[in-house]
Amino acid sequence: MDTARQAVIEGQATAVMMDYILKPMGKSLVKDPEVMDFVKQQMSASEDSPVLARAPLLLSESLLFPYREGLSFEQDVWMDQGQTAAFTGTLDHPPTSSWEIINPREYEKRHLPAIPLLPNTHPLVDKLYKPYDIGQMGQLDVRILTELFGGDQAARDLTPAWDGGLYWAGQRLSAQTVAEQASTDSIAIFYLSAWKNSASAQAFAQLYANELGRKYSGVKLDETAHAATSVKTFSAQPLSQEQVYTTSEGPVVITIRGKLVFVAESFPLDLARKLTALVLDAQGTGEMHMAQTTDAHYCCHPERSAPGPPATGLRRWGGERVEGPAGDTSGAMAGNHEASTLEIGEPLTASLIRFLSNCGVMKAAVDAGISAAARK
Repeated sequence: MDTARQAVIEGQATAVMMDYILKPMGKSLVKDPEVMDFVKQQMSASEDSPVLARAPLLLSESLLFPYREGLSFEQDVWMDQGQTAAFTGTLDHPPTSSWEIINPREYEKRHLPAIPLLPNTHPLVDKLYKPYDIGQMGQLDVRILTELFGGDQAARDLTPAWDGGLYWAGQRLSAQTVAEQASTDSIAIFYLSAWKNSASAQAFAQLYANELGRKYSGVKLDETAHAATSVKTFSAQPLSQEQVYTTSEGPVVITIRGKLVFVAESFPLDLARKLTALVLDAQGTGEMHMAQTTDAHYCCHPERSAPGPPATGLRRWGGERVEGPAGDTSGAMAGNHEASTLEIGEPLTASLIRFLSNCGVMKAAVDAGISAAARK
């Protein structure tokens, strides 16, 4: 959520600055949308930023995302629904995920990304592990992961097919010393990812399996374990395909069931299989549906007939609604945004824009915008 809201703020700031820079040339982001392609290309280039070029992909993409994709998001909403929707509207009803930033038309339709269901795993894991980390895997995370594993083309192919994900990590209770707790050997993790089609699920599972050698030593496919469990367990469920790998830090079990991929790493094999069955069985098999409120009121644009965001902001993979209190986002930005104390339309000063235009990623965006405008 923080990533998405930061992308809105930085995207708005960059859009205002770019329009200010382009205006003397008779250009704008809305009238000349093709400028954006060159701007995004230059923002991603590393020739002018050797430090960014040497940074790990996770760090560089996380730094660039709010500016590059945030600017693209703001441009699309601006072109589709107007300036008020792109600025006031996205602050009053901010996107909640990187998926909405990457797919602005889904945000405009008030769609939300699927969130897989995490069932109660405590009876299985609490005897051996204490919680270490838990969270969702967003579309930006998947884009970075697939690019790390398979390069730019793999990221381009698989990122649009992503349909939700979550992970849970636990640390062994037996890890008592500082050295034991600092070792990756003490951590076990499972990761569930959902995909829009079974072919993408298969491709991701294979990509993940191919990269195990970069994480562990002594990786070997256990053919015996694999052959024993590729069976259909429930008539209502698709066939599950399992691969078991032995590694220096315990078994890795990768299971594909239809459009779902479940990976369990470093758990005892029996526990890994129990977790696989529990989590996959909890997801259901139906089509996904969007949960939404019946109130069609939209505070900034009451003239629109589009319904507001869902009451909970959550929906399960498989179509079931997640019950919970309605989320009030009307004041979500109040802690960091002072628009309530400013007149709408109050311009940024030219000196501030000139200052920002010479800073970091902003400079790359400005230089690219000027170059793109000059080419026309």
